[in-house]
Amino acid sequence: MGRACLVCASPRRRGVDEALAGGVETYAAIGRRFKLSADSVKRHKAAHLSPALRRVVLAQADDESALAAFNSTLNQVQSLAGRLEILMSVAEDRQSLIGASNVARELRQCLELVAKLRGELNERPQTTVVNVMASPEFARVVSTIIGTLEPWPDARVAIADRLEALDVVAT
Repeated sequence: MGRACLVCASPRRRGVDEALAGGVETYAAIGRRFKLSADSVKRHKAAHLSPALRRVVLAQADDESALAAFNSTLNQVQSLAGRLEILMSVAEDRQSLIGASNVARELRQCLELVAKLRGELNERPQTTVVNVMASPEFARVVSTIIGTLEPWPDARVAIADRLEALDVVAT
């Protein structure tokens, strides 16, 4: 029976796999960083770090790196918003209308950016379809027009025919 892999048994296996997948550090450097021997790291790579696993590890590291960068950006913007709120208080205390106005504009933009980063602000255009022909008000207008044209039967019939061609029901 073979020896158990020290890297696989280590609670730091993920870090070792990421370092190996990165392909930048030597076995000795990885071993020193994770308190393992260079030979253990080398054997682990040969026996347990397949190309498929290497791709998965790299993808996870990229995802985590992107998430860390996103969180860093969000934290910086939130910190900026906090500082702007302090500046707003100072401008208000000094009764500086121009200063407060300028800070308010920057604060609004900063809060808008925070909302966008969090996904709380939907920037997609909203489309609302209003069928005016189905409204009771439109039906009253058509009825009024047809009723008003009663003294002129030819005009009334002509208008009714045109409305019918438009799929407007004259009531």
